[in-house]
Amino acid sequence: MDKQEYSKSEEYQKEIAEQYKKRVIKIGIAEVAEVLEKLSIIVPDVTTIKESSVGNMNATYLTADLAIKINTKKDNARYLANKVASDALGNDWPIIKVIAYDFFNKTNYEVLVMERSRGRVLLEDIFDLSQESMKEIFQQVLETIKMLFQIEYQNFGLINEPNNSFSRYSDYLRDRFNKNNAAIKRQKLADENDLEKIEKYFLKYVSLFDKEQSVYALTDVQMGNMLHEGNKLTALIDFDYSLKAPKVRTVAAILGFIGEPEQFVEGTKDYPRFKGQDFCYLSPMLQQKLPEVFADKHLLRKLNIIGIGEMVMWVAQNWSAEWNKQMIARVLDRELAGSEVDLKKSYYGRILTCLKY
Repeated sequence: MDKQEYSKSEEYQKEIAEQYKKRVIKIGIAEVAEVLEKLSIIVPDVTTIKESSVGNMNATYLTADLAIKINTKKDNARYLANKVASDALGNDWPIIKVIAYDFFNKTNYEVLVMERSRGRVLLEDIFDLSQESMKEIFQQVLETIKMLFQIEYQNFGLINEPNNSFSRYSDYLRDRFNKNNAAIKRQKLADENDLEKIEKYFLKYVSLFDKEQSVYALTDVQMGNMLHEGNKLTALIDFDYSLKAPKVRTVAAILGFIGEPEQFVEGTKDYPRFKGQDFCYLSPMLQQKLPEVFADKHLLRKLNIIGIGEMVMWVAQNWSAEWNKQMIARVLDRELAGSEVDLKKSYYGRILTCLKY
């Protein structure tokens, strides 16, 4: 999301890096080995288990053959969506391949064990690739996403929470917005009059999502979740917060990657490389592969509502007091778009300009 100038400052990057250190889950290597053993997976040499340098908010570990994610919180599943996708497409398509999954049954954790995918994380060498190579990889990403779209649902919500579903996508968005809005008020993170203005606008337009088709929708499509060997996509990874949602939700995620990739590496050593960069040259492929989404006359307004929902969520998570202030100001100033002209100045309006939409 667009976070204005503070998010581009060195001060903000340091602040986010410190927040990651405070929020990240840490589990000892010996404990990881014991957890695997309870799932009948034996690692002969425990010293080969290494903590991953990615996966900021998860305990993520690697061996030569495995990738392991461990969640200590029992309130809701975090990783079930990975297993759903793997069961459906893992044998035939370049996505995560789940070997074992446990939710506080055999172990004292939620545990996801995956086959370690071949290849290099695109984040590491994306600027070393030619545009033609990137287009080939991105083409495969879109083809894989289209296969995920073939997984259809009768309701909406987080795939991780099958018992907490909604009959309409608008109901899911409304429920999520209300919870995040309440959290902001409870923590006194924004002026209540400002929140009322945002709420009024959001609720006015969220009904655009009353009639949607529900499919498996990725919400985190970016260079850190793509592995490749040369021009071949070897895996899409990290499906943790995938949704039962309309296709436009995944398009929103892809547009964020195309238009503002720096947002995915805030607080990391990679931020300087991505600051100010974009991959707009990939945009024609997105439109060609998903013409039905771009044919929607309400596309920009829907993206706008999705974006506001995400912005409110990030404020509710309270990563930075200064950023919170700027984000609320940003929403009030540019996202509450009364006219089509104003809408084109919104976050997604500017990215679609990049696409020449």
